[in-house]
Amino acid sequence: MKKFLAMPKHICLDIAMTSTMLSAPSDESVKTGRRPNPSIDGPRDNTVCFMLSDGEKLAVDRLAFCLNITRSGLLAKVVAEFVAASSGSKAGREAEKRLRAYLEDCRMAFKKRGAFAVKTVGGTKGA
Repeated sequence: MKKFLAMPKHICLDIAMTSTMLSAPSDESVKTGRRPNPSIDGPRDNTVCFMLSDGEKLAVDRLAFCLNITRSGLLAKVVAEFVAASSGSKAGREAEKRLRAYLEDCRMAFKKRGAFAVKTVGGTKGA
């Protein structure tokens, strides 16, 4: 039997973890461990590929971590508002305001959690 412990020097944790691991009820729902992906206008089911350098991808990953959303959620929000803002109409100007507000939200999130994101979200090639 495998034991998964962060600190094996504590025998009481070792015993408690073993007994709870054996008797834990199984949850039938699938848990992916992913953060929520915000819905902007509804379901997102079309794939768009972004070509980024390793450094750009790492920056997107860290910012998404700071915002507590997925990488695709961050990119979808930015792209949707950017495209809407490009029309120049009244609705486009409103989208531009929302895009600027989102940029400010991103700056605040990075200010709060950026240092932790740098430590936590490391550069892994191809991830």
